[in-house]
Amino acid sequence: MKVHFINVGYGEAVLIVKDNFLILVDGGTDNPDEYVAPGCIRADEYIEKSGFSKIDLLVITHLHDDHISGLVNVIKKFQVKKVWVNVMPDVDINSITERLFPVVSENKSGMLFINALKSYTEILNECRIKNITIEQICKKNGKVQLEKDISIEIISPALSVQNKILDLFRELSEEKDIKKAEKFFYQLDALGNKSSMAFRVKSGEIAVLLTGDQTEGWEEAYREYGNSLRSQILKVSHHGQIDGMPRAMLDISCPDYIVICSSSDKRFNSAHPSVIESACEYLCHNHKKGDVFITYKDGTIILPPAAPYK
Repeated sequence: MKVHFINVGYGEAVLIVKDNFLILVDGGTDNPDEYVAPGCIRADEYIEKSGFSKIDLLVITHLHDDHISGLVNVIKKFQVKKVWVNVMPDVDINSITERLFPVVSENKSGMLFINALKSYTEILNECRIKNITIEQICKKNGKVQLEKDISIEIISPALSVQNKILDLFRELSEEKDIKKAEKFFYQLDALGNKSSMAFRVKSGEIAVLLTGDQTEGWEEAYREYGNSLRSQILKVSHHGQIDGMPRAMLDISCPDYIVICSSSDKRFNSAHPSVIESACEYLCHNHKKGDVFITYKDGTIILPPAAPYK
């Protein structure tokens, strides 16, 4: 199994390949400005250039622009067999974006969330057109066995968080007062990271812990799982912002390789120096022979390396 951390700038797109079985986790943004920086590439272009034409499982960790909007091109261009989402609201998302657009159009964060919801609607519509199976996934799903000796252990979101997000979507859809609707809208945006899907993918002796933007609940997860989710590869949460690598995340995974997905402008204090320092200290203290990788610095990263570190 090989794990490709695609350099999509400020965003995330992770391609997992085992033989001819492909899993794509998130797809970066659709903002063309993000791909101007040297070494950046759209997820769909990377997959195409790598010679692949289908995706067996597409995972959307959460509804934020830098994770979901680049997937519109992916699902239109490639044969996708199944899609996992963290939430699947039973409301008309189009009507929400049309109604809230004039209210939040001057707010950059609000417009990014509008774009994420529009992208999500396009993805769902494409799934219906192509009869692609969509499943809403949370921690309750536990360990899922896939083909080709691949298993996925779902760590988050908790069912309670998932239900809270779904309830907020319903309240937003039904709210007549535009100011109250705007409040629900920003609450949903703020809860996006907390509702993020985090999970371990394992095949044979290789495992990777993918954390989305999930920064909470790692202490509780460590008390539940202990070291049963040991993974050679850890993808740090929230682009390596200061809250992106709780100690319990390291304790759960015990990684040899630590990856941070961040843009060269270190937006929102991503790839924070304290996170990089802590990651290096962890590897050194635990006598690990791997390394810390950052996409803006190292480009697209493929792990584990062809030759192990000596």
